[in-house]
Amino acid sequence: MRAGLLLALIITIAVPMSSAITLSPELITMVGSLINSAVNEEGQVTIAGRVISYKAKGRVHSLKEPWVYDGTAWDISSGISEKAKHYKSKHGAIKNAMLQLLGRLKKEGIMKDEL
Repeated sequence: MRAGLLLALIITIAVPMSSAITLSPELITMVGSLINSAVNEEGQVTIAGRVISYKAKGRVHSLKEPWVYDGTAWDISSGISEKAKHYKSKHGAIKNAMLQLLGRLKKEGIMKDEL
């Protein structure tokens, strides 16, 4: 996370100072992709035969807590999703979103109580 923010800060400062850097669409896309991969995470896992997708996104929150993560997990088959907001780490946000989703799937009888 900090590396991505540092990279963005360096580019922001360096670009106005240097006439050698041309802001091409390719460069902007590449920098955006680097920052996105540094602060966000997404993927899929299979739990008890169900494919669960997950995503964590970082965001600016406040001066006291400048950066937090929100997580989302969703069951591909049913389309049911759950969100977990305001965590200090990507993994904490993902973990809590997945736990909420699994609890909901069990409560609604979609998933057996085998976990």
